[in-house]
Amino acid sequence: MADPKVVLIIDDDAYIRRVIELKLRGHGYRVVTAENGAGGLNLIHSLKPDVVITDLNMPGMDGETMCRMANPLKKERGFLTIVLSARISPEDRTWLTEMDNTRFIEKPFSPSRLLAAVNQHCMSEG
Repeated sequence: MADPKVVLIIDDDAYIRRVIELKLRGHGYRVVTAENGAGGLNLIHSLKPDVVITDLNMPGMDGETMCRMANPLKKERGFLTIVLSARISPEDRTWLTEMDNTRFIEKPFSPSRLLAAVNQHCMSEG
């Protein structure tokens, strides 16, 4: 049997991390979490996740900075980034379209919709 796909959740809200983690683990994913963009970026380098789910507004390194720094790594391996945020400006919508293989899901979000996006990516990757 193939190794489970790895999903990295980056969010400063422990409750959100836990809700997403439980939903994804319940469907066979290996889940790793980080509290901010810097910790998440380190895990992207070391773990090479299949999917990264990140908040935008976090202390320290925010989600936009993390996405911009991680985007070149997608040339080596095409992981999906899902950006979660309650409020998104027109400027945010612009830079998000410039990122490779990146989707936006608005908070409050449906865990089932998030799972569907992860499943779609992981099934297309084989």
